[in-house]
Amino acid sequence: METRLYRALVALFAVFISSASATYASPLDPSPAPSAAPKVSAPFVFSGKLRAFDFTRQNASNSQQGGAYKAANQQSFNLGVGLHGSYSFDQNWTVGASYFYANPLGGCSSPNSHSAPPCGKVTQPALNPDDSIPGFTLSTLDEAYLQFKTAAIYGKIGDQTYTTPWANSADTRLKPATFQGADFLYTIDSNWQIQGSDMIRYEPRTSSQFDKVTLITGFPAGNAGPPPNIYVPGGTFLANNGFFYGRIGYTSPQKFAVNLHYYAFDQIANVLWLDARVPFGGKLKPYAAAHFGSEKSSGSALVGKIDASVFGLLGGINVMQNVELNIGFDSVPVRTDNVVLPKGYSCKNGTISGTANSAGGVSLPYFLPSGGTSNCSIASSGTTDIYYGGIASPYTDNYTADPMFTTSLTQGMVERRSPGNAIKTTLTFTSDDKQFVALVSRALYDYNNPGYAQGTYETDFDTTYYVSKLPKTGNYRGFFFRYRYGERTQSGNANIGGAPLFKYNRFQAEYDF
Repeated sequence: METRLYRALVALFAVFISSASATYASPLDPSPAPSAAPKVSAPFVFSGKLRAFDFTRQNASNSQQGGAYKAANQQSFNLGVGLHGSYSFDQNWTVGASYFYANPLGGCSSPNSHSAPPCGKVTQPALNPDDSIPGFTLSTLDEAYLQFKTAAIYGKIGDQTYTTPWANSADTRLKPATFQGADFLYTIDSNWQIQGSDMIRYEPRTSSQFDKVTLITGFPAGNAGPPPNIYVPGGTFLANNGFFYGRIGYTSPQKFAVNLHYYAFDQIANVLWLDARVPFGGKLKPYAAAHFGSEKSSGSALVGKIDASVFGLLGGINVMQNVELNIGFDSVPVRTDNVVLPKGYSCKNGTISGTANSAGGVSLPYFLPSGGTSNCSIASSGTTDIYYGGIASPYTDNYTADPMFTTSLTQGMVERRSPGNAIKTTLTFTSDDKQFVALVSRALYDYNNPGYAQGTYETDFDTTYYVSKLPKTGNYRGFFFRYRYGERTQSGNANIGGAPLFKYNRFQAEYDF
């Protein structure tokens, strides 16, 4: 086992022993065992889920792929089953494991199988798979852990689901992403908490194994991978040693909450993230939230120079008993460097083009915007102005699972890796019996910079229907249908590229037991 993981286990055990008498409740343990611990009546717990997904993306306006823009429309269907079991030795110690299997019932065993029948598409017009589902078989033991908890202490070591703002399990497709490492949380009193983690390997939501990989240093199926100016020998991934995470949080008796987070993404960047949320009294149940972040490249800077800052605001009210309205805003300032481009690179129509240095690593050392955002212009001196400053998110890139207030169903500034400004309005309806939830949102992303003007609008619909209420006893844990639709309207494509059309449908059916 990794030396760092061993150190984390030893430290975790030491804290458990020294703090076992604490009596405060941990938010990660909503039903902590009472201090006078009774005999565990059901030491073994078994649960699972059956999930079906059908996913389509329209990237072009007709079967000829919209003229000059060459990108096929996409569709994938997949079925998955997740099984979880845990055994508690007493009220404190638990071992657990999860197994996940998915099969699209079309002979698709891996991403490579899409290239040939019977899995590969042979009809015309072409309809490519969408491997963010993914459209191939998965088989993985994605959780295997040892957990300890008291009223004040929570600790887990091994393969596990994990939730923090900038590294989380992003369970929005067939299976969640999972992490390998150690997580520890200590509740000091009713107001204060501290948390620390050391995660050394990662299994993306479209993978069946843990690797020293991230979403921006490798090529997980359904993801964009490293920027094109980064050379990856063998087309595999640039290995790193995961990340350290630390948090200190405060919650007042009036439910005002503030958290300071720190991430050290090995050989990529360090991130400082501050978030706060305050509810106000009154019939409309108003609330406000804010966040601020700063990110700088570190170590060998595997994906180039990163220099990003973020500021965001969110406010919401209940305009009716069952209807909530909120408006969010985020700003990521653009950075500009004047450089002489390396041999083989040029700036054309606002975009850097060229071939990465085949010797390996970073040949143009910047984490550049992508997806249709311009990233350069030619200066009067003949040099090139590079526009950058976007957020590098190693564990949420392309997952739309980041904490930004303006991230939508199919995109956000993180997915474009771009500076800019964004505003998003969301209206949510929840029925009295909580069985039907629907929302509609409208977002504007302004990616203007001195290179070219460009922007994107997105409109989303998201509806969920729970077939019946949960019983108080029994194995049934829910059966629901969910349908999501997203549509983008984009400007600037004639100058700098990007998809001229994007319509997105996602249907999900799930039975939990």
